[in-house]
Amino acid sequence: MIDQKYIDMILDRVDCAEVVSEYVGGEMTKRGHRLWACCPFHHEDTPSFAVDTAKNLWYCYGSCHEGGNVISFVMKAENLPFPFAVKKLLKERLNIELKDIELNQTPEEEERHRKKETMRIYNEILAKWFYTQMWSDSKDAKAARKYMLSRWDENYCKEQSIGFAPEDGRKVIAYAEHKDLNMDILQEMGIFKRSERTGGLYCVYRNRVMIPIRDRYSNIEGFTARTMEADNDRKYINSSESDIYHKSTSIFGIDQAIKLARQQEKVYLVEGGPDVIKLQSAGILNTIASLGGSWTKDQFMKLKELRMQNITLCFIPDSDVPKFGEKLGAGFKNVIKNGSLAMECGFTVSVREIPNDLDVERPTKKDPDEFINTPADLAGLTEKEFLLWYIEKCLDKDETTEQRQKIVNTISDLVVCIKDSDLQEVYISKLAKLNGNKQLWRNAINAAKHRKQEKLSSKNKNGGIDMLRLFGFSEYHNCYYGLTKDGDESQWSNFTLKPLFHIKDDLRPVRLFEINNTEVDDPAEIIELDMEVLTSSKALRKKLLGIGNYIWMASDQELIKLQTYLAKVTETAVEIKQLGWQKEGFYAFSNGALEDAEWHDIDEMGIVRLKAGKFYLPALSRLYKSSKELYVNERKFQRTSFSNISMNEYFNKICRVFGDNAKIGLCFYLSSLFADIIRLRGIKIPILNLFGPPGSGKTELAQTLMSFFQRDYEAPNIESSIPSLADAVASVSNALVHLDEYKNGIDIKKLQFLKDIWGGVGRMRMNMDKDKKREQARVDSAVILTGQEMPTADPALFTRLIYLTYDKHSFTEQERMEFADLQHWRMLGASHITVEILKHRDKFEASFGNAWKKAEADMKYALREQPSIVDRILRNWTVILATYLAIDDAIELPFGYEELLELCKRGVMRQNEMSSSVDEVAGFWNIINSAIQKGLLMKKKDYIIKYKDELRTNKQKDKFTFEKSIPILMIRKDIMLATYREQGKKMDEQVLPQESMLHYLKITPEYYGNTTYPERFIKFNNNGLPEREEQFDENGRTIGFKAVYTQDRPMCFNYEIVSSKYGIMLDTYSGCDEQTKPEPKQTELFQDKD
Repeated sequence: MIDQKYIDMILDRVDCAEVVSEYVGGEMTKRGHRLWACCPFHHEDTPSFAVDTAKNLWYCYGSCHEGGNVISFVMKAENLPFPFAVKKLLKERLNIELKDIELNQTPEEEERHRKKETMRIYNEILAKWFYTQMWSDSKDAKAARKYMLSRWDENYCKEQSIGFAPEDGRKVIAYAEHKDLNMDILQEMGIFKRSERTGGLYCVYRNRVMIPIRDRYSNIEGFTARTMEADNDRKYINSSESDIYHKSTSIFGIDQAIKLARQQEKVYLVEGGPDVIKLQSAGILNTIASLGGSWTKDQFMKLKELRMQNITLCFIPDSDVPKFGEKLGAGFKNVIKNGSLAMECGFTVSVREIPNDLDVERPTKKDPDEFINTPADLAGLTEKEFLLWYIEKCLDKDETTEQRQKIVNTISDLVVCIKDSDLQEVYISKLAKLNGNKQLWRNAINAAKHRKQEKLSSKNKNGGIDMLRLFGFSEYHNCYYGLTKDGDESQWSNFTLKPLFHIKDDLRPVRLFEINNTEVDDPAEIIELDMEVLTSSKALRKKLLGIGNYIWMASDQELIKLQTYLAKVTETAVEIKQLGWQKEGFYAFSNGALEDAEWHDIDEMGIVRLKAGKFYLPALSRLYKSSKELYVNERKFQRTSFSNISMNEYFNKICRVFGDNAKIGLCFYLSSLFADIIRLRGIKIPILNLFGPPGSGKTELAQTLMSFFQRDYEAPNIESSIPSLADAVASVSNALVHLDEYKNGIDIKKLQFLKDIWGGVGRMRMNMDKDKKREQARVDSAVILTGQEMPTADPALFTRLIYLTYDKHSFTEQERMEFADLQHWRMLGASHITVEILKHRDKFEASFGNAWKKAEADMKYALREQPSIVDRILRNWTVILATYLAIDDAIELPFGYEELLELCKRGVMRQNEMSSSVDEVAGFWNIINSAIQKGLLMKKKDYIIKYKDELRTNKQKDKFTFEKSIPILMIRKDIMLATYREQGKKMDEQVLPQESMLHYLKITPEYYGNTTYPERFIKFNNNGLPEREEQFDENGRTIGFKAVYTQDRPMCFNYEIVSSKYGIMLDTYSGCDEQTKPEPKQTELFQDKD
């Protein structure tokens, strides 16, 4: 769900006219405060589309009859849903990048949001239908239209989509059925009801002018309907309470009023919707109403939420004729009650009274709807401060002393709502001039302070705690107040702290609070305070001032009182620092946890409440969810609901795209989910190694497997520091971690780090935060290692892997389409599948022991004819097979046990063979290097090194292409193998048969194959010199010599890999002696560059 502040930013800061101008094609014509153009949504020659610059709203008066704010315009113009229209405007207009995480919703939130959106859409659909009825030719519609246009401006009525509900309610029902609207939802909204007598549906609104009630964002949340029947007692009826309409918080006209109200720092409060319509259509846009005369505290708080806390609320009451025996009419009584409540809520209040001569023979009611037709009419009304107006209305010479004292007390109670003591003194002077003297009012105001303290003592309680009596301070208007020795209030702060949670931690315990201050635009935010800050007034002032306009004014003594209270009412939670499986028996994502097969969402503070206790997941808490620096990776590790793809369907797609390797990869993923169960049996979790050239699919499979835990995973590069790699591996438990770009040339310490991962041993470090003792990082995850180089730098590492290769470079159109489809689902994330599988943990735990025994026995039997299988390699692959057996009964996998057994058997055989070959190939190149140094193999005669950006060989149909020219070692096969055997025996080395050695060379990643076309090699004579043919001219005279060449199709190797992997240099260069020789350029290290 998008944070409300982002929506407010757009509506407050983005100019609707500026956005619209980019869509209408051409300049907009200005007429008054409106800009006109041809509508971008339908064809027309005469402009009927307008943007009201005063309201920052748009409307089409042509065939569309639609309008709204800048967000609704972009939604319609770009055919975007609401969240994406908001994202677009934030990015393009305010340069704010809204991440997907901030759009995330829990399933419950999504359902509530969808229901509210449905209700708003239904209101829009019905409002359009009511609008068409208003402009129809029926007799009732004409009467309603005549009534409407006699009171209000026609264009304004069209902008607001004021409509008409016909007498025959069946028409509305028939239309709703025609539009296939949900009748149950329409009943919830109060549009339809069921007859208690017949059980049939009927429409609540009949023969009424339908006036839409809009929220801050111009969405229709309900209707206020005016009857056209003269004898109907219910002149106006409003919508029923629903998920989108609440009478106690709804403010009629707020969407039109808010912009001008902020500009003028004043808003006019009238009694009814017709008053608002009249004043706004007359250009007095900053007019609102409560629809019913009485305002609620929630409505005034709503104004504060809309950043209107510093504006003056100016009431314009109906000037009613008082009932017999009463001094004031209903309108004035309402203002006295509403104005008093507004002052208690911290507003500045004034009154503009419509004059009415009650001494005439037949006095009549006068209200804003009838009296104010132009801004000049309003300007002609005298504005008075509410308190002074109040006392003028209530005090007269006929009052008894008791009555006068009661009124003075009431006025005094309102004066103490004013926090500024200087302003209180001003009011005392003004009140004294009207009635009494200053001392009378000072005494009354001091008495009011004591009454307020007593009231606070009994009412200002949190969790049943009397703050004033027990802790010596009170809390109201978002401030803390203590008492002086004289009983006067002493302000401690301009904020209040709502205790959320105490986060237990050995190193850094903190407390979370919601801090509130009505003086800031965003009145509430979540903050984190550590113990050093909470125990020092000086530190607290410094910390809070850095956060915003939050000031602590009291001393350490008062802070101790506040501490005592906060400690008493604060719950405690434990921070989860490693996501995934927890020893307390649940699996944690950043947005919730799975406990006993039941999902629990975090609340907005990041707290998840479980049977095991309360736990803090900070990444998506209100405090950190927008941070671009903190908890970035943790935030990605979350259960998402973007995708509805089933487990079986997703598994099948993965296997179709990645083939047999996917089957091994999926079982490895399953083993990671229950890694702790496997490790408890003393079984090591291997590293899944995906090896292959660029574009072969290795990294795509790794990213696909990571999608079971998070979206948009960015794999750490193996070149990162060991501490950062260790942090990545330790960040999750019973989950996957992907490390990328493995190279054999990495530091030996990183090779040891990778080997330790297999053993479940983390990095050792000195804990400088706690007791300066050595501690070991955790390894509770399973690691995927990808790279373009086969991990041969350390034979011991190679035996700790499950080694899978990729060598395919080209793909069919069907394969590309399958991959694109998989990519789509992968982007949406598949963590919901992980949650489903985790529900079978008990089954896996109960089955794994027997599964391991069977898998181990089956693997040994399948490999019974294979000699010298490395036990470590065998056990690594057995983990895959045992995992399948332990979970197969609970979930459906797109392959069978026998098929997987055969894959594991072949995998063990291949890896076992390659493990042996690693040492043999290194020995081979050492022998070749020795032979070259002794001159037994000569450059240009037996081998050449050429730079190539493409190469054709017999290894694959298509040519190899390289991003840049690389050195290719081309060596003649027969002479190479003969020299290897002959020289190896002389060096007393163990040499392999020619066929075996050739096989090992061909399966190394640096081997490219034999060239398709012959290469030239210089022919040498028995004396070791190049053979030359004498050249003659036409007269038979010798004119020179030319080299004699032989042709061969040599074996090709990546020389850079051979050189770095085996530490040999086969190239030579010519030049001057050591003393005078200049430093060679890098490009001169390789001589032949065809």
